[in-house]
Parts: sequence; structure tokens; C-alpha cells
Amino acid sequence: MNSRAFCYLILMSAAASQACGQGEVVAYISHDEEHSRQIMELFEKETGIEVRDTYDTEDTKTVGLVKRIVGERKSPVCDVFWNNECGQSERLREEGLLQPYISPMARTIEARFKDPEGYWTGFAARSRVLVWNTEKAKEDELPRTLEDLAAPRFKGLLAIARPLTGTTLTHFAALYVVWGEEKADAWLDGLLANDVRWLSGNGPVAQEVAEGVVPFGLTDTDDVNGRRLDGYPIQAVYLDQGDGGLGSFVIPNAVMILKGAPHLSAAKKLVDFLLSPRVEKLLAEGRAAQIPLQPGVEVPAHVTPLGDGLRPMSVDFGKVGETIAARHADLEARFEKARGGAETGVLGLVWAMLALGLAVVFVWFAVKPRGGSSG
Repeated sequence: MNSRAFCYLILMSAAASQACGQGEVVAYISHDEEHSRQIMELFEKETGIEVRDTYDTEDTKTVGLVKRIVGERKSPVCDVFWNNECGQSERLREEGLLQPYISPMARTIEARFKDPEGYWTGFAARSRVLVWNTEKAKEDELPRTLEDLAAPRFKGLLAIARPLTGTTLTHFAALYVVWGEEKADAWLDGLLANDVRWLSGNGPVAQEVAEGVVPFGLTDTDDVNGRRLDGYPIQAVYLDQGDGGLGSFVIPNAVMILKGAPHLSAAKKLVDFLLSPRVEKLLAEGRAAQIPLQPGVEVPAHVTPLGDGLRPMSVDFGKVGETIAARHADLEARFEKARGGAETGVLGLVWAMLALGLAVVFVWFAVKPRGGSSG
């Protein structure tokens, strides 16, 4: 082979390699895999772009992938992060790990659900709701506000995911922003005193309520809808909807492009696709039962649109994002202390039982008749 032919082959190989690079996109996804994988497959089918997707686990929801993105700061691997909430998205923006992209599809989404500079854009929201078992409670027994959950009458009757990951962490962080430190601390103290069942995620919360382990739970609308479709006797209630009430915490999914994304062109196409009304309609019609943020999207009867029976909480996601890392550390320390206190209490009970047993043995030997004479 002459040198000219060899150079031609090298150039052709480089072009093929470049084309291959443009034909794939790396996506990290903290949204539930059962709801999001079909969307990724549809994108692949329609664009011919291969999606190399990685999903978060229930136990490390959002936080696990965020830590991975931070760890890959110097050598980015991910192109697009589909986050299941907004707080950690703001954290990534604050740390300089995102690049702005204002998708044409983002123009019709309300300003409160997107970053003004295009670092992340919200879509397909969920809401935090009370889930209740209709066979274990009556409608007139339901709590109507978040503050009600800390009332003594609900002691031992409620399940919540530990607020250390996912939407529960973002929800609690938002309450600290809206209520302030003192009120949020008092509310959390009330929950801790109320023997709440602190579980690993929102799915387990919905499942325990569905199975009647407890009558009430605080979870997300998508988790409730999944159990409803499975035939369990459960319903969702939007809290704090009364006049002057706090409103329900509505959490959009958020999509963003990572700074230094290796496949930028494909990344933009994936963002455009996810923000389209068609994808929001699919997510509303699926098990996720998500709330569209694009105007005019038709939804099934079991999905409550914004402003039509659902009044959202007013919260600055930027402020939530600025404090979420510190709030996570505070909550983690607080729950570790509470767990340690519970373990100390159990250990104390064990020692008390041992001491009682030894006392009984001692008394028995003290009063036991001594043998020897037949008298």
C-alpha cells in the first residue's frame, strides 16, 4: 500500500470515528428507570442516536449521580443529566459543572420552572402528596397540611422517606427556605417524636401505605399512581390547598447539559426531545402520571394540571439549590443522632432486663431453703 492510500484510509477512519461520536449521547438519569427508559428508546428509534444511559438507585436517588458528576469534573463523561428534581441541579450550576443551553422548546415553560440563563430546564413535574389507604382511614380523618403530620394524633401512623436523597431532600430543603430555620426545625422535631416510619425512598412509602402497614404517607404523585394502577386501595391528597395555605410542593424533572459534554450536538437534540409536549404527554399518560409544564398538553383524568385543583408552593429553587448540600449534611447528622439515641434506648432496655434477671436470681438464691438437716 502506497503512502497516499494509507493517508486516505487514516482520514476515512477519523471521519467514521467522528461520525460515531456524534451518533451517541451519554445520559445520567435519576428519574425512575421504569418511566424513563421507554423515552430513551423512543429517542434512539427516531434519531438513530444511541443513548448510553446510567440510572440512579432508589437508596441514592439523585445524590448518587450528582456525586458521580462532581467526581468526573476533570474528565467529563456525561452529556445530559435528567434529574428527577431541581435542587441538585442548582447545586451543579453553582459548582460550575453545567453549560447553558436555551432550547427552543423551553420558551413556553414558565420562568419559575427553569434557570433564567438556561443552565437547566424543568419539565414533567410531580407533586408531593399525602397518600392514604382508604381501607385503613376515613376521609374526615385525613391531615390537610404538612404541619398536621407532626400532631400527636398521627403518632405511629405515617411513613416518609428519609430526607437525605431525591425529592424528599429537596422538599425538606425547600421548607427550610420558605418556613425558616426555627419553624422547620420544630416541625422536624415533631415528626421525630411522632414515631414516623423513615424508609429508604418514596416507592417504599407508597407500598407500605398500599399494604396497610400504616394508613398515611408523604410521597410523590408518580409513586401513588403506580400502586393505584396495581389495584391497591389508595388515594392522593394535595396538602395545604386552603386559602392562605402553603401550597403543594411541585417538583419538575430538570434536564441539563454538562460542562465539557463530549457529544454536545447529540446532547442538545436529547434536551429538545425531552422538553417537547409529546414527551410530556407520554409521561402524563404513563405510570409516572406526570404534570406537564408545557401549555395545552392533554392529560388523563387522574392527573391534576397546575392551576386546576392544584396550587403549587411558591419557592425559589435557586435558594434551595444554594443550601441543599449544607442542608443534606445537617439532616444526615440529625438523623444519625436520632438513630443513635434509639439504639442507646434499646441498649438501655437490654441492660435493664439483664439487671432485673440478675436481681431475680439473687433473690431466689437468698430465700431458697438450705439443704443438709432433715430436721
